[in-house]
Amino acid sequence: MGLLFSSSKKERLVVIFDIGSNSVGGAIVSIPFDSKKIPTIIKSTRDEIVFQNVLDFNLFLDDMLKSLNVVASELYKSKVGVIEEIVCVMASPWYLSETRNIKMLREHSFVFTKRLGDELFQKEISSVNEIYKIKYSAVDSVSEIIEHNIMAVFLNGYFVPDPFGKRCKSVEINMVISLSPKICLDKIRLEFSKIYHSTPVSFSSFIVDSYIAVRDRYITPNSYLLLDISGEITDVGIISKGILKSTLSFPFGKRTFFKYICSKLNIELRDAKELFALYNSGIISTKFKDKFAPVFKSIENLWSEAFRQCIDSLPHTLTIPGTIFLTADVDMRDWFMKVICNEEYIQSIVTEHKCTVITLDGPQFLEMCNVKNGLCDPFLMIEAIALMRKKEK
Repeated sequence: MGLLFSSSKKERLVVIFDIGSNSVGGAIVSIPFDSKKIPTIIKSTRDEIVFQNVLDFNLFLDDMLKSLNVVASELYKSKVGVIEEIVCVMASPWYLSETRNIKMLREHSFVFTKRLGDELFQKEISSVNEIYKIKYSAVDSVSEIIEHNIMAVFLNGYFVPDPFGKRCKSVEINMVISLSPKICLDKIRLEFSKIYHSTPVSFSSFIVDSYIAVRDRYITPNSYLLLDISGEITDVGIISKGILKSTLSFPFGKRTFFKYICSKLNIELRDAKELFALYNSGIISTKFKDKFAPVFKSIENLWSEAFRQCIDSLPHTLTIPGTIFLTADVDMRDWFMKVICNEEYIQSIVTEHKCTVITLDGPQFLEMCNVKNGLCDPFLMIEAIALMRKKEK
């Protein structure tokens, strides 16, 4: 009789929040316990963060929290079931991510234990904290680790998926450490407590989530760039032989683009967006296209130069792959893709001197993530896929 009425759960409900510098997105996601099945986005929504001509971190944080409240409230109203977890995926500038290559070499063989690994990790975390203090010097807040992911472990030069307890003479660990201002995380938690009360909250970074989703979606290539162009920041991830080797960022995004247009042409944001839409679509008259072409060429050069300086900061031993996976808002995606493909510097530094750009759109991930209704938001789909993969470990 008990078997007839048993009701073992087949999935759990999670709310994912995509916290960027241009908008905040959110989705209620059904995560199946069966690893052969895929997650389903039941409901999603997005709210744009108020545009600021002059970026002030504290005001920016307040505006982001307002958008977060709007999205959280909208999702809560759907009443689809009991939410078991809240997952916040942070984009720049809300977090700092550092890749680390830890090496240890001894004359005599030793057993690589979890304790030794933890000691090495803590040393790197302390180092990243020092970098954080410099980057967020204007923010009166200590840091908080939001994730630390081991990308790969090599013993005696060979990749070992389960290294603890193995004997070796050398260890090399590739890992990613992400942290955020504690004041930012505490305020986010407070917003959730008003709506979801005591539901547990966890944090992660978009660069790691996109790495996981792209790795599982595309069999080849195993070396590529991840480029995420958000509101204020462009994030760059470099994957070599399947491993996330480096993460960088530079202060240029969608909002930087429109601030420049507003400043150069002395126009309002609404007019700048309308002008760009006409210019980018090619339906503007030749006369006006020629008039505004120097402005758009100038801003193209500014982004390209910022990208160049970012790449030049890398060790010369790190090869730049020729394939780029791009995430950006749909209204800016094609423009940035053209800039990347036309930029001579990028073409000259990538392998084989040929650059291929693949834009990451929602429909590309439908085999890995269902969408019950609404738009296929690529950011939320990527994050749902990554969450599923992380829970499988």
